[in-house]
Amino acid sequence: MSSQLNTQTDNMLDEDDIASYLYQHPDFFQRHTELLETQYIPHHNTGTTTSLIERQVGVLRDKNNHLEEQLNGLLRAARSNEQIVVRLQHLTLKLLRSEDLDEIITICQDVLRSDFNADFVSIRLIKKNARKKSQANIHFIKSDDEILTQFESLFKNKKPKCGKLSSEQQKFLFAERTDDVKSVALLPLQSSNNLGILALGSKDEARFHPGMGTVFIAHLAELISAAITRYVK
Repeated sequence: MSSQLNTQTDNMLDEDDIASYLYQHPDFFQRHTELLETQYIPHHNTGTTTSLIERQVGVLRDKNNHLEEQLNGLLRAARSNEQIVVRLQHLTLKLLRSEDLDEIITICQDVLRSDFNADFVSIRLIKKNARKKSQANIHFIKSDDEILTQFESLFKNKKPKCGKLSSEQQKFLFAERTDDVKSVALLPLQSSNNLGILALGSKDEARFHPGMGTVFIAHLAELISAAITRYVK
């Protein structure tokens, strides 16, 4: 009779009931520590068994390793961000000391290659009465040039665009180096009007991609726009 009653009681409890009870009583194993060493769980990889307390230690160890990886990732990101801020400050000081547009363009090209590791730097400035032949290292384009229709969305969205360009866009920006450029960060230079386009090119296809963060290069665009706005109208 007693055996039948125990069987009926056992049948009334299922795994969900037990799990629910343990969730509601998180101190259960604290009150019954002997059970931690008697409950065994199969190991997924080896097929051997491990005690519940050993499994708990393993789970906590894995969580600790995961948190440590996250922390290391945050520290790496913080160091990287700090380096970028220092480079932006370096560029800002150089631009503040510049005396004309030609010097600004030269500074941008040099610093973007050396400090920001850009393989290629292209700057195209928009000017209403641009000459057909650009002066020195300054490349002007007329404000009504048809090629600018290729960049309407860039100016409209007012934020950088990263990835690959159309063949026409790439040829306009990088000319004879077009085939060497595998990915691009495209930055609109703007103030109250459209001033131009800054393009950073890379030989690495994965360097600039649509999913990357653009906060710092957006600041870069704002900084250069502020420097050239008095010269480009």
